[in-house]
Amino acid sequence: MGVYQRDGRWMVYYTDVNGARRDKSFGRGDNAYAEALAFDQEKKSASKQSRGEVSSSVSIESEQPVKSEEVLVNTSPFEIIFKDLADKYIEHLEVSGRTETNTKKLKKMIENQFNPLIGDKVVNEMTYVDDMVPFIKIFQNTPGKSGKPRSQLTVNRYGDYVNAIFNFGVAMGLTKVNPMRGRRKSKEKPREIQLTVEDIKRIMECAESHIRWAMEVCFNLGTRPGESELLALKWEHIDFEKSVARIYASKTKTYRIVPISAKLLEKMRSRMAESTSGYVVDYRGERIGMIRKGFRGACQRAKINYPVRMYDLRHLFATTMLSKGADLAAVSKLLGHSMISTTTSHYYHCLESEKERAVSLLPELV
Repeated sequence: MGVYQRDGRWMVYYTDVNGARRDKSFGRGDNAYAEALAFDQEKKSASKQSRGEVSSSVSIESEQPVKSEEVLVNTSPFEIIFKDLADKYIEHLEVSGRTETNTKKLKKMIENQFNPLIGDKVVNEMTYVDDMVPFIKIFQNTPGKSGKPRSQLTVNRYGDYVNAIFNFGVAMGLTKVNPMRGRRKSKEKPREIQLTVEDIKRIMECAESHIRWAMEVCFNLGTRPGESELLALKWEHIDFEKSVARIYASKTKTYRIVPISAKLLEKMRSRMAESTSGYVVDYRGERIGMIRKGFRGACQRAKINYPVRMYDLRHLFATTMLSKGADLAAVSKLLGHSMISTTTSHYYHCLESEKERAVSLLPELV
């Protein structure tokens, strides 16, 4: 029995009642990893029980009566409260290679959103009906920082984070139960991307130089914005002879090769000659940690009157190519998706002409 990865998916192999090997997939990401650990621990515990093994921490016959005070000490692993479990989960992420920005963001979310509601509750005494349903309802019924109701997408993500923390606790033997186990996520309304190439040009005209350059690189290479890809891209990742960029995707832990247009390559040559930071996108010779605020300001100055994010440039990178007949598999590779089905589910609405072309290939029967 054990946890392993296949094509970026977290898997668990175990032996069934007939002695045959079985492999179970839990998907990708930290939540999937925590679920895989919990399932593996569950299978191992069941295997020990079937062999008649007893945990070494459990004494069958005690030589002396155990005092009530000692019971509290000995059962402490299962008396852990949520905020202490969350702290241990953050430490786990830090040593597992998660970026400092991601862990800080999650830690702040836990401290500001989760701990005030369930931080002092003993996890092993919590249930889905009595504790987690009210927890979820609070986020559904209270506005966020903007004053607007939280989207179902946000509420679902909050639930995913808490679920991952509970799964981690079960997998590490810190808790016996996951109070989120009975949860069924509500369907999320797909986010409509309204950004157009014309509006990108308007935003760039109103943006500061480094924001304008970041937008150009993001749109032409299809990078994930932020420190994971766009702001982590270094000049050493640019092959000027082959006209390609070697982009590392921290989400899938893989590199992908993206061709660079001749026009962008020339701009990169000029930029690199003046750069002192080593990064493709920088500001006054220093690496940038975030461009969200600068991008939002440019959108306001351009009088863009609909919601738009830097990530929309990556979406537009994909939809523009697909709508012009680009091969779906090729676009999937450029985006860094580990499975073409991911690209299909996100972008197949752009391929209406492909549907028509596919139907036109059918022969006439009469």
